[in-house]
Order: sequence, then structure tokens, then C-alpha cells
Amino acid sequence: MNTSLYISSSALNAFQQKLDTTANNVANVNTTGFKRKDHTFSEILASQINNQGRTNQEIGRLTPNGLRVGYGVRTGLTQLDMEQGQAVQTGNPYDLMISGKGFFQVGYSSATAGGPSEVRYTRDGNFHVSPDANKPGSYQLVNANGGFLLDQTGKPIELDDQYKVNINSTGQIQLKNKNGQGATFASPQQVGIVDIQNPHVLQNVGENEFAFDPSALANGKNTATYVRMMPSGEAQISTGYLEGSNVDLTEEMAELVTAQRGYQLNARAVSYADQMSGIANSILK
Repeated sequence: MNTSLYISSSALNAFQQKLDTTANNVANVNTTGFKRKDHTFSEILASQINNQGRTNQEIGRLTPNGLRVGYGVRTGLTQLDMEQGQAVQTGNPYDLMISGKGFFQVGYSSATAGGPSEVRYTRDGNFHVSPDANKPGSYQLVNANGGFLLDQTGKPIELDDQYKVNINSTGQIQLKNKNGQGATFASPQQVGIVDIQNPHVLQNVGENEFAFDPSALANGKNTATYVRMMPSGEAQISTGYLEGSNVDLTEEMAELVTAQRGYQLNARAVSYADQMSGIANSILK
């Protein structure tokens, strides 16, 4: 294949992925807890030409010694940018924002004492109360997708309807009788915040949630290798606030224009390479 055609076609694929990533960032500029993705490129295998004059093929060559001939670019890494988003005050006591590192755990398919069958991770702390159909007078904290907020033991948080609920900065759930009698006391449950040591291994499963893809983990590694439950006091939670997206719209639009220009340039290069191949073929005929 024509080398210039190969180089430009590989660049088209890379720039298309860059455009997709940037467009997704822009689309989620107002999504609660959204973390932008940073897209990088890497060079495809390059060949080294050493002008040592070992054969007659190098005699008379004027290019510098050690000339590297590349074969285009490809997507290198697409990583999560874990920079903190701006705090948005809501006043809702069940809206939670993590300050610093950490993820909420949300469970699906089971709200029993045995724990959920699937666990996902998110920075979106927009929760609300939902009645427990199996326990009249009890309710749980769930997100918009129906996932149950989990405590430090990995079980759904369950609250009694007769108590007022307050969640302090360490994630400890504090209860007080709604009739106003009695002192405030701590619930045995606490919001479970986990630290994921390498968040780049997380797979986006949609709805602003992440999960682990077992097939993508290194040999001998499992979910427990990457997930660490943060002890009380290490994770800081703000009640009545939500974390905004960390997308900088101005920066993303600049990235979008740059990627578009790169795509257009390589599309033109593909066209020129095709024309040159056609001319060469016609000469040979």
C-alpha cells in the first residue's frame, strides 16, 4: 500500500476517535459528577534507515543518518481526568458531594441484607429516598438509575421512617426522632466511599456510572485489587451539594476545532495520495 495513504488513513481513524471523545465531553458539560476524558495519540511503528553505505542502495543518499520513517498515528490513551468539579448548592439533604478522591458505590438487582449482585461506581451524588417494598416504614437511598447507595459493608443503606436523617462530613448517618424528643444518635450504617487506585481501568457503563471489566484486568488481578474502602474521616462529604462536571467548555471547543482541522488535512492527504497512485498506475500501463 502507498505509505502516504496508510499514514493519512490511520490519522483519520485517530482524529475521528478524538472528535468522538471531545464531543462526548461537550455533551456532558452540565452532567452532575461527570469526569472528562483526555485523548492522546501515539506513533505507529517507525522504521529506522541507517545510511551506512553497506549496499549500493545507500550510495548518493542525501538524507540525514538515522532517518526515521513513521507509519502514522493511533489512539494512545483515553484516560479519565479526575480533577474536582465545581460545587453546586442544592439544599437537598440527600444530595452528596465528595471532596477529593473517592467514588460512591451503588448496587443493583438486590436490596436485601445479602447485598447487591452488581456494584457500580459514580461521582454523581444525587440521591433520593425510595420506600422499601419488603419493609413497611423503611426506605433506601437510590439514584436516578435505581441503584441503591451502599454502606461501608457493601449493603444498601436502610433508614427508618420515624427518624430525621442527617449525613455529616465523614459520611456518618445521624438520626433523631421526628417528634423532637431524644438526642441525635449515630446510625450503625455509614456511606461507603471507595478509593479506586487506578480509575483508568474503569469501564463506562452509561448513565454516568462505571464498573470493572474482568477481561480488561491484568492477570492475577481482580476488583478487590483496585478498590479500597476509605476509613471514616479520610473521605469528605458535603451534604446539600452536588459536584458539577469538570469539563471546561472553552478548552473542549478549542480541542474540537483542532481535531476537525487535523481530520480535514488528512482527508485531503488521502485524496492526493489516491490521485498520485492513479497517475503512477496510468504511467505503468
